[in-house]
Amino acid sequence: MELVKWLSMALVLLLGPVILIHELGHYITARMAGVRILEAGIGYPPRLLTLFREPGVLRVNGVEMTLPRRVRLPRRLEVGEQVEVQSRVGEDGTRYALRIERLQPSPDRSGAIVEEERYVPWTEERPEQDEGGEGDVVRGPLQLFEPGTIYSLNLLPLGGFVRMLGEEDPSDPRSLAAKPKRWRLLVLLSGAMVNILAALILMTTSYLTGVPQRFFVQIEQVIPDTAAEAIGLQAGDVVRAVGGELLEGGPNELHERIQALEPGDTIFLELLRGDEERTVEATLGSYEGHAYLGIYMQPWADAGSLASYSLPRAVVAAGDQFVQVFAQLFHLPRAVAQGEVSPAEVRPGGLPAILQWLGLSLKNSVEWGIAFPALQFTAMVSLAIGMTNLLPLPALDGGRALFVLIEAVRGRRISPATEGMIHLVGMAVLLILSAIIMFQDIVNPLVPWSVLGR
Repeated sequence: MELVKWLSMALVLLLGPVILIHELGHYITARMAGVRILEAGIGYPPRLLTLFREPGVLRVNGVEMTLPRRVRLPRRLEVGEQVEVQSRVGEDGTRYALRIERLQPSPDRSGAIVEEERYVPWTEERPEQDEGGEGDVVRGPLQLFEPGTIYSLNLLPLGGFVRMLGEEDPSDPRSLAAKPKRWRLLVLLSGAMVNILAALILMTTSYLTGVPQRFFVQIEQVIPDTAAEAIGLQAGDVVRAVGGELLEGGPNELHERIQALEPGDTIFLELLRGDEERTVEATLGSYEGHAYLGIYMQPWADAGSLASYSLPRAVVAAGDQFVQVFAQLFHLPRAVAQGEVSPAEVRPGGLPAILQWLGLSLKNSVEWGIAFPALQFTAMVSLAIGMTNLLPLPALDGGRALFVLIEAVRGRRISPATEGMIHLVGMAVLLILSAIIMFQDIVNPLVPWSVLGR
């Protein structure tokens, strides 16, 4: 249950918002560009419910009407179909649609008739427009149909999505593909840029909240038949001091202090078990000729050692960290080639690995009472999402932006069918690679599942 709790909290509280702001970047710039947004959803489909729908517009037989939010629409309604619309003129002079019905059943995509849907039978004797007690009734072909943006709540809590009209097809003037190149680039790249900006803000905030200067040691596991088990050490104990001296550097420092002793030497440990402080004495064992206590360790930040930064200093520290991250990425291929970094250390991680690390950082923040770990790792995830989406690969934002740049150089766009096929193939390849990486994350996790399970 602990594992599920931390993974779920990391998904909803950390990863979800990072993905949501990415889509929010696309949404805002698409609105600015005048692109028609079909749906903006919280979470990924299937849809649980429609939160609300913006007013839309339709034109029937030359009569244009506003489509209010709560009007029920026939399924898969398309321009060109024969419809009957009951409408009325409001006090402001605007004509509003009150009810929309098909005048004849329409084929769905497979060619089958939608038998179960209600429709009004068409007869040639029906007038194109009449008046009744409940308002005017307009009948005829649907010439314009823009139902308004749907805002939905969806089942999978993975951030959100924005579905825009015509990402490759410029036939509709309100489609993304029909907009000028500068607007298309802005819409396509805005999600990644918002993620990068969010990473910088999160890093700055992490320094404002305080950076731990001292790390103790939490015992992750006690190895049977060792000195640690003999003196009653338990998983979850926090080692604060050795020989009366406070630890500063966490597991590395404790390991060095133990290695500096000889097998059979005595070591004094000051522990914190829950709210209880205690001191224990252990006679070190031997492993391969070295002093050995018999524990697995992980760092435990001392909440009393926080160093808070002023805003200017926090901004500078976050900027320096940004530069270091990009410098490390630039030098990483050479480091791997020269054997300074093993390929296993730079193994790509998928959704399970990201959730593991986010869950661990959130767990540390909660248990330590320090926001720094969760803010820092969420910033790194946001930066990684932003940089990944800028890669010029098909189906990614950077790949779509590359087609716009190619169009600018060639002076004409690649055909929508060709571009759509390239992105479709690219998406299939990315999904296959993602599935392989996710499988590796599950069977050979970067973080042991047991760390989050206790």
